[in-house]
Amino acid sequence: MMIAVNGKSRAGVYNSEEHENVQRADRSALQLLSESSIIAAVNSPEMLDIALLSPSRILYVLTGNPLDLPLMLARAKKCEKVCLVNLDFIDGLARDRHAVQFLAAHKVDGIVSTRFDVLKVAQQLNLITIQRTFAIDAAAVTAALKSLSQFQPDAMEILPAVAAPKVARRLQAAYPKLRLIGGGLIETVKEIEDLFRGGIHSVSVSNPRLWLA
Repeated sequence: MMIAVNGKSRAGVYNSEEHENVQRADRSALQLLSESSIIAAVNSPEMLDIALLSPSRILYVLTGNPLDLPLMLARAKKCEKVCLVNLDFIDGLARDRHAVQFLAAHKVDGIVSTRFDVLKVAQQLNLITIQRTFAIDAAAVTAALKSLSQFQPDAMEILPAVAAPKVARRLQAAYPKLRLIGGGLIETVKEIEDLFRGGIHSVSVSNPRLWLA
């Protein structure tokens, strides 16, 4: 099942050709991200089994440690899933260059983080980069815009999702080709559809009932 707005598939991945001097992530993985409305957020090892059988082609991994992550990534790769690891949630790894290099060595497709210094390293290693921002007030949104002026990821995740459409208007005015993801507190398909109508390209959800195509 594909959730769409006005019968159209989602599009809008950040245009890497505008920054020719920066090595960008694998185009096939980026293309898959641009075509995917739903990102399955995996927050426990048990949920990985469900996610691998789900129609969702993109996985957020928010659990794991250096001992079990290599196997988790290998299983996701075998199931032809694009696997993005949220480094801020991983046990036993610092949020630094060495952690990103470790994950890259085990064939991760991308890194999710609130820290753009970590994402810069991921970008240098040709990984997908997704920056998380918490839209708690106007100052936080201004900080996100300032961050984008220093580093432009492949996508930005806005939390909580309920605030994403309002924030999206400001972000898209400045960066119209940046892909936007809504995350957090999403409970129904209608909420997902409303986010798409509000200018959000994809959503990350942890409820398996919403792990659609």
